[in-house]
Amino acid sequence: MAWITHSPIGLALMLAGAGCSAGDALPVASARTLDPIAFFIGRTHGQGQLTKLLGGTTPVTVDSVGRRQSGMLVLDQRIREGTKVSARTWTMRPTGTNLYSGTLTDATGPVSILVAGARADIRYTMKGGVTVQQQLALQSDGATMINHLEVRKFGIRVAKLDEVIRK
Repeated sequence: MAWITHSPIGLALMLAGAGCSAGDALPVASARTLDPIAFFIGRTHGQGQLTKLLGGTTPVTVDSVGRRQSGMLVLDQRIREGTKVSARTWTMRPTGTNLYSGTLTDATGPVSILVAGARADIRYTMKGGVTVQQQLALQSDGATMINHLEVRKFGIRVAKLDEVIRK
């Protein structure tokens, strides 16, 4: 089951605090303001670790290609979780100041995105009432983003992903 995301994803850098919760702010080494659409236009590559409550830790890579279409981002992703390979598509469009709305193949409803400075908070629900909260943090080079994602069922964290995404 591929519920990893990256937006709004060949390196070994991982979060130092792998136990940080999605409610904790990721480190940001940037005074820039994150534009998630601009960041994900073109090719990005993410590499990280998916940790499941009942399944151990699995390496994950995400290769994405983003394009503008009718004022929104369309992001096609190829996800490799261990030996499993899957594909999915995100869409994202601005809906207000620092607000974006979108869709995701894995989501059962809308995806909401709130940008605050160099960080973005992404939330959506999947089949079976599984909720996802994801935090992206743009780094000072403008081409690297840290991604922390948590998956919860009945309020209990059942999986987390820590990933680094590079343009």
